[in-house]
Amino acid sequence: MRRSIRSSRSLARPYRDLVWIAYLTLPPALGEERRLVLAHRLAAAALARHHGRDPIGLRKALLRRTLHRLITPWAGRLTRMETVPALTRGADVAFTTELDALRPAARAAYALLRMEGRPEPEVRAILAGARVADPAGALAAVAALEARFGDGAAVMFRPAADPTLARCYARPLNRRIRIGLPAVAVVCLLTGLTALSLPEGPETATAQPPPAVAAGAAAPRAITASPGAWRAGTDLDLATWSARGSLTGDRALITRALRAWGRPDGQVLYAGRLDGSTVVLVRQGEQVARYTEDGGAGELATFPAPRPKPDGASPLKLTTTGEGSRYLLPPWVREVSAAPLAGSHPNWRKVRVEDGVTAPVKTPAGKGCWRGPVLRLRAPEIAHGMPYTMVDFGRLSLANAYYQPPPPAEINRYGPSELDTVPGGFTAWKGLGCAMERPEGEIQAATVWEFWRGGLPEGAHGRWVCLRLTDATGGSTVRGVLFSTAGGRTATTLTGDRANSWDCSRLRRDVLMGAWWRAPSGKGYYVAAGSRRVVRITLNGRAVAGASAVSRRRAPSLSGVNELGEKIEALR
Repeated sequence: MRRSIRSSRSLARPYRDLVWIAYLTLPPALGEERRLVLAHRLAAAALARHHGRDPIGLRKALLRRTLHRLITPWAGRLTRMETVPALTRGADVAFTTELDALRPAARAAYALLRMEGRPEPEVRAILAGARVADPAGALAAVAALEARFGDGAAVMFRPAADPTLARCYARPLNRRIRIGLPAVAVVCLLTGLTALSLPEGPETATAQPPPAVAAGAAAPRAITASPGAWRAGTDLDLATWSARGSLTGDRALITRALRAWGRPDGQVLYAGRLDGSTVVLVRQGEQVARYTEDGGAGELATFPAPRPKPDGASPLKLTTTGEGSRYLLPPWVREVSAAPLAGSHPNWRKVRVEDGVTAPVKTPAGKGCWRGPVLRLRAPEIAHGMPYTMVDFGRLSLANAYYQPPPPAEINRYGPSELDTVPGGFTAWKGLGCAMERPEGEIQAATVWEFWRGGLPEGAHGRWVCLRLTDATGGSTVRGVLFSTAGGRTATTLTGDRANSWDCSRLRRDVLMGAWWRAPSGKGYYVAAGSRRVVRITLNGRAVAGASAVSRRRAPSLSGVNELGEKIEALR
């Protein structure tokens, strides 16, 4: 900064707040020291460039830089002091740990909402100005986190480490590092690189490939699983995937990928040339990075690793071009077919596979709709060997796709069926493609629970479904959708949502929803329906026997009772 914080009290408060925001937004995987150093640098740079700008604009500028730029492997490392945030609230470590596990945009929302006390509309505006794709989703993640810690969490909890209070420890430089520092300084000056933030989650960052390493710096270590490692145990997770691709022996390429990620080591899952680009997929712990070089530039994106599954493991997306997407398959998968979410039945077409990588699978275009694709995979050597279906939501991994039909079909005690094995499953999924936007985040499982089907006012027909989405961290989102058909045309109505609950799962099978619905004649009705065990619905104090009810009032009170006499809370 051109101006010292010590000599300007007017800069001290915004500086402290900006450090908080940057620190919470930066990925915890950097480590405490680098995260702390970079948070201070980003705050100082924001004030130096944008001091005098309104507080909202200043925070937009800071978050644009923090969320969307790539960190150089040496950024935050070349310091002679070891700085560690002071632990000021040790009792809140559990909350801090879960906060660190949220996506960067959600951590930024927490800093703005709770550390600065800004109202939600203002936070939403700041995140949108920082080019966050889903500000409402970031706020919802904060609300869900606080809900898990009980009432008053918003007030009681703050991160256990305050990045504006730190303990400093001297760390002498050895001779080799002192010799190497001028070389690093020259490289930085020539390339014009500065300390930037590492993207995490949906953001993607671009930077030139890192230059040669200064003397004394150790090269990152590449780890590979032996071929057939998945046959040696029962834990079929990413650690058992052998490295595939024609460039797995290219040590320089793998080193560039790991340096761009800022990791000392990583398991190589794939390295090769695809569709004119060089692609490297590496894993460390619960994170996966996809590094791509195209025309001399390197691009890195990081994602949560898919959760281990006993049989229905997900492929990992390698590239997406105009020809379609290519996927790296689990080593035990032997057959793949693909179909778009279109038509009344899936039109499966076999996909060619070479060295564990699929040929391009086309993503069907649909005006205002997302159409998959849906993959059907088969692993004859695993469990029952039956095919399983997965939906591409546009992220690294795919989501297991299931369907639960309405009564009189029974509920399978082992869980819902694959979407193509039960009549009505594919059409329900097809309708969802146009009823709602494609879900954000790394979705691991998606279940369409059709809990009611029957007549609506004025001769219309209804299908009511509950879509349950489970993400990579174990969190969940439930959304209700009513399909109504009249005169050969089908309309959709969104009927509520809830985060991190048991709704529409084997742990809570009773479902009750209500919505204001407009008939083809233009008249409005409040319609309500429940799942198979619902025996009575009460609208505004008027009880109706059965699993459906209608009112002309716009938003009446709604409750239900199941066959055991238990009250059912409506999903709104």
